[in-house]
Amino acid sequence: MNEYDSKAKSNLETLGYHLFPGLIPLDTIRFLKDILLRSHREWLEEFQNPKNVNSAYLTSTKYTKDTEDRNTLFQFIGSDLLLDVCHLVFKDSIFFLNTQIFYNPTDSKKLPYWHRDIQYLGIPEENQKERILKDHVWHFRIPLEKDPGIWLVPGSHIRWDREEERKVRLELEGKKNHEDIENQILIPHNPGDLLVFSAHLIHKGSYDLNRFSFDILYTNFPEQKHTAEKWKHFPEANFVSKDSKNNSLFHLI
Repeated sequence: MNEYDSKAKSNLETLGYHLFPGLIPLDTIRFLKDILLRSHREWLEEFQNPKNVNSAYLTSTKYTKDTEDRNTLFQFIGSDLLLDVCHLVFKDSIFFLNTQIFYNPTDSKKLPYWHRDIQYLGIPEENQKERILKDHVWHFRIPLEKDPGIWLVPGSHIRWDREEERKVRLELEGKKNHEDIENQILIPHNPGDLLVFSAHLIHKGSYDLNRFSFDILYTNFPEQKHTAEKWKHFPEANFVSKDSKNNSLFHLI
């Protein structure tokens, strides 16, 4: 491991994020954007809501209808470029979970909101506290346009909320989930950059500019077969990644 990788690994473990500037060739960014604009438009046909800030399951046959486009996305998701970064985060197996596009809501009253992704699983808070320590979910964010950034509370991926953080995040005692939190930082990013951050961090978006960022989610646990059957966002059984060092990436249980 070189000095740069060692620094990135340390940041990911202790802070819960690391920005890899200029990692992805701009030609690749343009190619991905061309595909994902079409996929995102298909998703919007089904889910029109002015408060929405992200689309999901974009590799589904419902949204990326062209077989060659889907293959291109899966090849990128399984590329050594990204999996080499994954190996800085995961000690053992790496699995693909999902894709998302983050964009600005059309409702001007919709404000960025602090959250942990795990709060939307519908499980008790005590279980959430346990899960963040064993189930690891990492966003690999790839801005396809200049992104105003994401707000993070560094280190919050390996601990539970402090009292004031919890009040803001869950809107308790009159607090609102868009309010400032102590130690918050903003990480802006540009096309070509890769921002890796833990889904367990307390975080919120920033609605500005022409935000259009592509997220790939990797985990240390496989996706459920019934979810893949519902959304059809995994590759066909005969798919073979050209570059992948991890043949189990698209494994289901």
